[in-house]
Amino acid sequence: MRYDAAIIGGGPSGAVAAAELAKSGISTVLIERNLENVKPCGGAIPLGLIKEFNIPDTLVEKKLSKMSVRSPKGRMIFMEMPNGYVGMVRRERFDSYLRNRAQRHGAEITEALVKEIKRNGNSHTVYLSKDLPPVEASYIIGADGANSKTAGELGFPPNELQVIAMQQRFRCCDTLKPYEELVEIWFDGEVSPDFYGWIFPKTDHIAIGTGTEFRKHNLKALQNRFVEKLGIAEKPYLDEAAKIPMKPRKSFTQDKAILVGDAAGLVTPANGEGIFFAMRSGKLGAQAVIERVRNNRPLQTYEKTFRKLYAPIFFGLQTLQSVYYKSDRLRESFVAICEDTDVQQITFDSYLYKKMVPAPWSVQMKIFMKNIYHLVKGS
Repeated sequence: MRYDAAIIGGGPSGAVAAAELAKSGISTVLIERNLENVKPCGGAIPLGLIKEFNIPDTLVEKKLSKMSVRSPKGRMIFMEMPNGYVGMVRRERFDSYLRNRAQRHGAEITEALVKEIKRNGNSHTVYLSKDLPPVEASYIIGADGANSKTAGELGFPPNELQVIAMQQRFRCCDTLKPYEELVEIWFDGEVSPDFYGWIFPKTDHIAIGTGTEFRKHNLKALQNRFVEKLGIAEKPYLDEAAKIPMKPRKSFTQDKAILVGDAAGLVTPANGEGIFFAMRSGKLGAQAVIERVRNNRPLQTYEKTFRKLYAPIFFGLQTLQSVYYKSDRLRESFVAICEDTDVQQITFDSYLYKKMVPAPWSVQMKIFMKNIYHLVKGS
């Protein structure tokens, strides 16, 4: 079969790209290795994403405006979003909805594993499993996650920094009742020496997980310690694990191919947020392909646009992680800073709509001096 574009990977980034291309009249095939796959993910999405992509309320299992952060010594800071909420989704339902929407716009969906991609002049041949015929496509969009087959086949630079995350789903019970309407984040070296632990409630279960840099610590032991510290005696009904690429690749565009979402390394440091950037990159990448087909504009405009919009966020969060996630003393200081109401306001405003929100000069100086104080105290 011959298409203008082949998208490899059917998660949020691939599904959004497929919908954008198909509704613009670009013949599109979306290739997903397993349409029943349950992606390991906390499933937190910001209000800005819900509005931009018209996510229906039926997919948002919880709208949470309250959260707390916990320090290594057990200090708790409770916060509340006055102007928005974190939406909680279940990835198997969320991803399926986005793929179905792409299909309604005219994209074809194929369930198969990509075995090989070959360049043939101005085109690509994608060889599939299940004895399916090869797919011919002028443009390739790699949306196939941290271990992107597309990136390897087409010679993109490697992902440099990867976290391995584990999450367990627990049925709602008396022990977990305090978390049914609360997001909680643990900055605790016993739970994660270089990332954090999370507690995310859904309709009928609580998702509890942690992460650490790939091949650096025993992830299962960290998760077990987290569950032990929470005092949970019940057994999880589902264990999940996945790699998270937490640094954009040095390049994620070529002349006739691009990477989006996790495949491009577009997960923010410090908080590990990927769904928003997956969907935004899928949309921006698809728009670049459309411009290439219609007006012969270079695909590199996609990467330039993405970096212009979001490089400050990635840099800021990378700096935060490199400074405060090094030791429990520094994590203790970081949690103390979170008590400041101006810090909370800036954080929430930036999170909800993914924009670096400027603060008054006096507020900036106050936060700067608090950072200096707590860095000295925690060092």
